[in-house]
Amino acid sequence: MHDHGPVPDHIVEKIDLWVSDFMERPAAAEPAGRVGADAPAVLVAFLQSACHGHDDPADVEGHAVSHALFDHVAPLALPAGAHDGVPSLVAAFLADLQEVGRMADGRLLAAQVRASASAYRDRAAGRTPQERRVAPKVGRNDPCPCGSGQKYKRCCLTALDG
Repeated sequence: MHDHGPVPDHIVEKIDLWVSDFMERPAAAEPAGRVGADAPAVLVAFLQSACHGHDDPADVEGHAVSHALFDHVAPLALPAGAHDGVPSLVAAFLADLQEVGRMADGRLLAAQVRASASAYRDRAAGRTPQERRVAPKVGRNDPCPCGSGQKYKRCCLTALDG
């Protein structure tokens, strides 16, 4: 987790208002119950980090949602099982923000969060995705993949070293 710098007071006030309004709506009851007492704090942390400390919460975009969810919310120390409910909570929050006219793409962002729920749970549990090599590894004595007919060590490997 990293810091985006101080969040301006007017942004903090807006986020706090949006979260407290959402927590009073019926749409919040079930997903917030799955997260527990930390639900408001999770939503505040999510939206503050999605705003990168200075952007208006209404202008949050998809890449910022993913960044906030995976890099700021997943590392939070929550009670056992609470992380399982976080994607549903955040998705319900984003959809509600569009419903009440505070965010234009809330439902779209909510769908993005729901689609990444299993990856979020893996990240929150400390599991990171395995990266796979797309092409076979080229050995030093293999033919160069550029097609020159020379060995890799005499062709493109030396160009990489330079």
